[in-house]
Amino acid sequence: MFLEALSFGVAVVFILIGVVGIIVPILPGMLLVWLTVLGYAWVTDFQIITPWMLVFLTIVAFATGTASIWLPYLGAKRLGAAKRSVFLGFIGGVIGTFIMPLIGTVIGYAIGVIVGELLKHRDLRLAIKTSIGGVAGWGISTIVELAGALTILLVFLFITLGG
Repeated sequence: MFLEALSFGVAVVFILIGVVGIIVPILPGMLLVWLTVLGYAWVTDFQIITPWMLVFLTIVAFATGTASIWLPYLGAKRLGAAKRSVFLGFIGGVIGTFIMPLIGTVIGYAIGVIVGELLKHRDLRLAIKTSIGGVAGWGISTIVELAGALTILLVFLFITLGG
């Protein structure tokens, strides 16, 4: 009984760290949430979180956890960004994360898209417009990923405490 309560408590703490990691890019986010649920399912011999429930939670984690890849891309592409600009935005986001952990990701992404668009079109106004589309997609992706992590947390709590 003690080990079961301890593993539940540890799982909740790690899931909450993952939820915070979605907002603070230095911490692991959705991957930590999903790995925690997987670990808890494995430790409890898939008696509490069944394999089918794990498949469902995996789909939720994958769909929402990858939103930070496809939503900024769609946002920038919708406003006309070139593929190279979106790629440079991604590289800028990664570099920005290491330079300024909290906001560097978004700033780096925006700068990368602007540079890519300036190289292609030499039009600052267009570069800023497409960059804003990408950043808007990034913001929406954070909300989507956060909603996915909170959904997983609620399902986890419902299954473990009430199910």
